[in-house]
Amino acid sequence: GQGSTLQPGDLISGRYRIERALAEGGMGQVYVATQEPLGRRVALKVMRRELVSDEMSVKRFLREAVAVSQLHHPNTITVLDYGEAPGRILFIAMELLEGESLHQLLEREGRLSVGVAVNIIGQVARSLAEAHTKGVIHRDLKPENIFISHVEGEGLFVKVLDFGIAKLQMGQEGTRITRAGFVCGTPEYMSPEQARAEELDGTSDLYALGILLWEMLEGRVPYEASTPLGTVLMHQNDPIPPLTVELPES
Repeated sequence: GQGSTLQPGDLISGRYRIERALAEGGMGQVYVATQEPLGRRVALKVMRRELVSDEMSVKRFLREAVAVSQLHHPNTITVLDYGEAPGRILFIAMELLEGESLHQLLEREGRLSVGVAVNIIGQVARSLAEAHTKGVIHRDLKPENIFISHVEGEGLFVKVLDFGIAKLQMGQEGTRITRAGFVCGTPEYMSPEQARAEELDGTSDLYALGILLWEMLEGRVPYEASTPLGTVLMHQNDPIPPLTVELPES
């Protein structure tokens, strides 16, 4: 409804002036905003109103902010600020990126050369290496969450977005944020252990990374059924299908 979206000119938390809507995600909307008085443009992610009433979602949202603000790798999107504004508006301010998602790139190109694919995967892996060292697991790697900019003289530069359902590994006393039987993630990229709602470590992200590499080379994901559950079961049970593309032996 009208009340759930912010309008251009709205001021959030006394410092973020909304310019325009940018994108819509599972957790909420993303806007382009200007941070006053700096005049710096940011991406402002605002949690859906209907989720704010759910304490579990609020905890997860703020945990995302805390977790990701501890990450400083150049291949990870920079979180600048987060908090709760009056009217129960939960927000995260992030650097505003220019470029396109890997999803958009694949839509246009179909598939990528080995060199480009390996370059992208290497940069994502470096982002994950820092996150895993700090106990943060991404849990939802997919082409929409990998952003590609072209930097003058540097070629393509990758940023990993949306450690959205990242769960800080708190050790034994940590609480399980995933509700019993409620699995977060995307079936096409989800590791078997994540689909089984088991305790995860960084290797679950590496599984998703392997699926991404496959998709970049092949132009499609290895497992796709007509239903999400069917796809999940293929990941559990089916052999790895052979790649059809010619790859260098190395």
